[in-house]
Amino acid sequence: MNIDFYREFIVLARCLNYTEAAEKLHMTQPALSKHIVALEREFDAELFIRDRRTVQLSEAGRILFGCAMEMVDAYDRAQAAIATVVKERPIRVDGILYDNTVSSIISLSTVLLNDQHHVPILFEHHQDRPLFDQLDRDEVDMVFAYDEAHALEERGLVFRPLVQTPFVAVVDRDHPLADRSEISIDELADETFIQFIDEYSVSGWRRIEQICHEHGFEPKKRPKLGRAVTSYATTSPDGGVLILQKNLRQLKFLEDVNQTVSIPISDEDAHFIIYCIYKQENEERLKPLIEALDESREIIMRHRRDEKA
Repeated sequence: MNIDFYREFIVLARCLNYTEAAEKLHMTQPALSKHIVALEREFDAELFIRDRRTVQLSEAGRILFGCAMEMVDAYDRAQAAIATVVKERPIRVDGILYDNTVSSIISLSTVLLNDQHHVPILFEHHQDRPLFDQLDRDEVDMVFAYDEAHALEERGLVFRPLVQTPFVAVVDRDHPLADRSEISIDELADETFIQFIDEYSVSGWRRIEQICHEHGFEPKKRPKLGRAVTSYATTSPDGGVLILQKNLRQLKFLEDVNQTVSIPISDEDAHFIIYCIYKQENEERLKPLIEALDESREIIMRHRRDEKA
């Protein structure tokens, strides 16, 4: 069933002239004829009685004319109702919401959208569920995550940089580097990096490897199961170095509980890029949130620049 064929049938049934109907529909007469033939084939009945001079509705055509108007009207009402539901459905987000800067931007964006009486933002967290699988299955509308640009392009996703968050090296207080106020990536070339194995950490690890490669070395790594944010508090790094993001809320907790030290990494390129990521088909619906995120980021970054000045 093609609803447009029924719309065309209604126009033709009203004017009973193929040339006139085609002009009103902004289509060619052969295309209109083809669509009417398709309807006649669908109902196995002649809908119009034609001769050289006139076009008239057949008995089957008169029956379909009344029903087609009801069908098109019902379709349009359903489409409008569904569009309203979709428009008012909360925007669901997930991802790296534990970064201080990201959470600040999202919180301010929520306030801005509430002031505009926009649909609410719903923060959903699916434990151990891959973020991109959630996007693919339409379980969430946007995720905040770090990944390589080419990997996101290969997935066919839209991605916009939200924040850059610098690396910090987390080590035991007994580690030889523990008394450093800052350190460079090059100075970590001989260290063993702790690599947590989970869906949330894998994209971050790709970024760490990329930076190490750009600095001319292959990072030595010690894989560990679990999540860096939750597991590290109870797992000693055994002399290894854990690379985390500077704005991580749990850093102070890790330092207090696990007797660790967080050392800023001085290289300008040593940072994670956190993107807001979504499907192209959802861009129009997400546009108010995207604009609010951009505005909120600018407000927060400007405030931080003013504080430093």
